[in-house]
Amino acid sequence: MYSRPVLFDQSPTLVDKFSLLQGRTKIAVLFDESGKWQAEDLLEKAGNIPATALLVSESTSSQIISEFIVSQKMGTQFCIIAEWDTAYRIFSLAVEEGASEEEIQTLIIGQKKRFIYCMKCFSTSEIPVNESAVQCQCSAHLEVGPFFSKFRKGYIGYPFIPVEQRQTVGS
Repeated sequence: MYSRPVLFDQSPTLVDKFSLLQGRTKIAVLFDESGKWQAEDLLEKAGNIPATALLVSESTSSQIISEFIVSQKMGTQFCIIAEWDTAYRIFSLAVEEGASEEEIQTLIIGQKKRFIYCMKCFSTSEIPVNESAVQCQCSAHLEVGPFFSKFRKGYIGYPFIPVEQRQTVGS
């Protein structure tokens, strides 16, 4: 079963530094205000490769972003430079319009976000990046599993009973 790519904290599209991919005929840079400097630098480094850019703000409609993505030719490399929420929005629209993970590179400005899917209440919530166990909104204690569910858009959270809440058998 095919599941669309999803941007998550360990996504293969995340980069620390952009590299121009072999065989790409054009570069399309989508960025927010926080990524303006990096976008300008990337456009300079593009050299003789045709490049285009779109500054995305909170008020930029999804239709404008989608039209920009659709207007790109085959072989375009998409470079997203933005804070997490804006990058997630752009990434999702790019995938919706047919871009693959191989065509997208994403540079997050600031903190990445991480989500967990609760196996008890079936909700998804944001969690701290380095935590291995968290408490869900339903009060269940969850161990953050190693598997990310693209369908549920979060790491699988396995319920457990904390040591301090366990009662000794026979007491």
